[in-house]
Amino acid sequence: MFPVVAGIEGPVLTARERELFSRLQPAGYILFTRNIIDYELTRELTDELRALTTGPDVPVIAIDQEGGRVVRTADIFVKHPSAAELAATGNSHLITQAAWYNAQCLYTLGVNTNFAPVLDIGSARANALPSRCWGDDAQAVTTHAGVWNRAHVRAGMATCGKHFPGMGAAECDPHFDLPVLHGTCDSFLMDAAIPFNALMPELPSMMIAHLLIPEIDAELPTSLSPALVQQFLRNRLGYEGVVFTDDLCMGAIAKRYSPAESAALALRAGCDLPLICHDACEHLEAAADAIARLPQHILRAAKARIEHFRMGLHTRPPMPFIQWREYLTDLADFNKKIPALAGATPGSPVQDY
Repeated sequence: MFPVVAGIEGPVLTARERELFSRLQPAGYILFTRNIIDYELTRELTDELRALTTGPDVPVIAIDQEGGRVVRTADIFVKHPSAAELAATGNSHLITQAAWYNAQCLYTLGVNTNFAPVLDIGSARANALPSRCWGDDAQAVTTHAGVWNRAHVRAGMATCGKHFPGMGAAECDPHFDLPVLHGTCDSFLMDAAIPFNALMPELPSMMIAHLLIPEIDAELPTSLSPALVQQFLRNRLGYEGVVFTDDLCMGAIAKRYSPAESAALALRAGCDLPLICHDACEHLEAAADAIARLPQHILRAAKARIEHFRMGLHTRPPMPFIQWREYLTDLADFNKKIPALAGATPGSPVQDY
């Protein structure tokens, strides 16, 4: 098993992808809009990824399906309300229903892991987060995201809290460059990290933000920092689940490190599954070589956590076509119950992938 989550070029695998994936055996894959143009074709893609994977456990097949402007299924007529729109209703039943509808779509596509909920505390800053957050204070985020997360998990879908330790106050979008935040571990625990700490027992996985926090690590971004991942998240807070990085192809990291370099650094820091989401075939061989040179105790620890996580993943049969059409109708009726929020949000590459 190769501890990386890889992006895929299009709606079907290329011959090169088949060869690389069969040989290197990535632990997981991530789908974007470019991969989802037809629900049956997408299920064929995810079934093939499972068939290429050797061993008893299914691969992680992940997606960013938060709702609002981060929905990867718009081309197959599946949209979901944003976290901000759902939170504005103040209605736990509607939030629960939204999580259920979200999970049903992912199941029929063959996805088993959703990189949601966002646990960052919202702000008016022009970063990647406006409309994606469940509130502008820690209690609102914890309450509403907790309802959504529990409903998603009850539906059998693995979830992922992101972006630890909280990047709502970031002044720039990490898709473009590395945001700098200031604070100590103690100050994050008193504010931005509260939702993560509160919901940690319910989260099978977490994703690390790309930030520079000089008071915690003046040299390395948080996603590559042992001080942040191993010492703070794992040792101090006791988190034992799988830890993903955010995409290592984002400007925050790619301007400073190659994907091979950053993947190895992430594992050394205590992460388990680095994400290489774009042009993965150009980077997987080098990443595999760099990771193979890491100390064995690092690789063994990551492998154990990944295997435990993958044992809990579920694969269900796809919906028959008639049931799929009924689902789309029911979803459209549900979405009418959720008022849209007024006002524009800053653009970000996250909504275009």
